[in-house]
This record gives sequence, C-alpha cells and structure tokens, in this order.
Amino acid sequence: MINHVVRSARSAGREEQPHEWTPEEVYAALRAEFAERWPATLHGLGRVQRYALIPPGKLVRPLLTVWSALAVGGRLDHVLPVAVGSEAAHTASLMHDDIIDGDDIRRSRPAVHIAFGVEPAIIAGNSLLIEILGSLVRVADRGVPLQAVLEAMRIAADAGAAACRGAYDELALAGRLDCPVDTYLAMAHGKTAVFTRAACQSGAVLGGAGPEQVDALAAYGEQYGMAFQIRDDMLAYRTGDATSKNGKPADSDLRNRRPTLPLLLAYQRGTGQQRRTLRRALTRRAPSLQQVHQILHETGALARAHHMADQYWGRARQALNRLPQSRARTELAAMPLPAP
Repeated sequence: MINHVVRSARSAGREEQPHEWTPEEVYAALRAEFAERWPATLHGLGRVQRYALIPPGKLVRPLLTVWSALAVGGRLDHVLPVAVGSEAAHTASLMHDDIIDGDDIRRSRPAVHIAFGVEPAIIAGNSLLIEILGSLVRVADRGVPLQAVLEAMRIAADAGAAACRGAYDELALAGRLDCPVDTYLAMAHGKTAVFTRAACQSGAVLGGAGPEQVDALAAYGEQYGMAFQIRDDMLAYRTGDATSKNGKPADSDLRNRRPTLPLLLAYQRGTGQQRRTLRRALTRRAPSLQQVHQILHETGALARAHHMADQYWGRARQALNRLPQSRARTELAAMPLPAP
C-alpha cells in the first residue's frame, strides 16, 4: 500500500495541495526503504549491516529529515534515501562507540561486535559511514536538482567533521567533574546537535526550501538535538536501575568516566562528601548507581537538567513558527525526547 502511495506522489510531482502524509505512512515508507536497501537475502558484509540496522531504532534522524522536507512542500521519495543514509551513519557511530566503550548490549540484544566480532564490526561501521554518499546519488537519480544534492553533501560533510571533533573533545573530558557546564554543552553540540541540525537542513534543502525556511529548520534541529542529548544523559539516573539505558547498560557513562550534565550539575551543588562519592564513581572505584542517583536527586541536578532540556525544546518549537502550518510541522513539534 505505501509503495503505491509513494509511486503516486512521484508521478504527481510537487502539487498545489501535496499529500498530507500520516506518521504511519512515513514509518512504513522508511521501513520499506530499509528493506529494499538491506534485504534479508544479504550475506557477508551486507548481513552485518542488516543486523546493525534492522529492525531500526527510534529513527530520530530519518524522521527529522522527512518531516523537514514535507514541511516545506517537498516530496517523500526525494528524501527517503538520505533519511535512511543518515540512520546508517548514526548506527555506524554507535557500533564504533560500543567497541570503544566495551558495551556488549545494544537495542537489548548483543552488540554487533559481540555477534560478529570486532574486526567485522569495524569494517561494517566504516561502510555504513559512507552510505550517505550513495544515498545522495540515489536522490539525484530520483530527480532532485543537482545544486540541492551538492548543498546536502556539504551539510553532511560539515556535520560529520563537527561530530568527530565533538567525539574527540568528549575523550578529553573523561573523569573531569570540574569541567564547566558550558564546555560540556559545546561538546554535546558537536556530538549530537550538529547531526540533528544537519538532518533538518538536508531535508529542507532536498525539499526545495528557500534560505529562511532552511535556517528555521536548522535552528529547530540544533535546539532539538541539545534537548535530546540532555534527556539522554538523564536516562541512566532516573531510578538508579543499572539494567539498561535504551537497550544498553545504564552504567556505561560511569564506566567510561563520562561527566554527563547531571553529574556536573551535582558536583557543582554537592557537599564535600557528595563530591568525593561522585569522584569515586568516575575513577572506576564506582559506588552503586543507586548512590549516584540519590546524590543527583538530593542536589537537584536532575531537576535542573530537566529544566535545561525543556528550555532547548521550547526554543526548538518556537523556531517552527517561521514555517507555514502543516501536518509535517505539527509532527516536528511533537517529536519524541527520551523520557525524563
């Protein structure tokens, strides 16, 4: 059914009254694009890629790309390959993170390097990182103007470079509870917000948006990404449960000595004893996750982090006011964030 709808949209082009896609139709179109690109019959490298990608996760970046394109009157089939390519690149970064961090679980199942081995996981991750290039060729084949394709390529290249800098900066912060919050936020911007901004920008560009709409969606994606990262930081400390964080170990950040925003805020506000406990948590003489959770609650760090995420999310939705009303804009305003 969804393939028939997409084909109808391709033949219709950009109409005065474009099809108002439902979330169910968009999800179905994304799943179909994944299945077409990585069918169940694949072997070798393709099998490793498919394991990493299917079933897909939350599809945050693909949804940002698609809804951004539709919000400016673009065509769904013009952005589907890039939406899927963005998820492939994101998944590659998670595969590499799991190897570096020593995390054996991802999406509540064995991580790729556990299921297939470290070397195949690295190779498969590298191959998925460059999937965005192939996806841009596919959208050109579907009739997107080459100038828009080149601009989307520039956006992807800039985001990839910034994300690498963010990941490098994160390594330098390991164990540093005295890190200024602004320094951490700058790192989080490079690690996460540049990707969500790029997803929205590329969707807008491939959807035929003008500069003002591209800027509005870039601002939305950037602020949304910051809200998303802060909420993600909070997941491990919601209850003190060490079993999982989005299908991976909840204590991963502590084991890898990452001073996430809640820890930094608690350290700023904590007593001498609380600070000593937090320092031990980041030197692998770790107190229990429950103890850390208690300190974050007592110092108000979780509440403060929640408030900061809400501020970013509010600015993201405010940026959408520069776009015309549409179902796609409504879907962007309702994009999910990790549960606080």
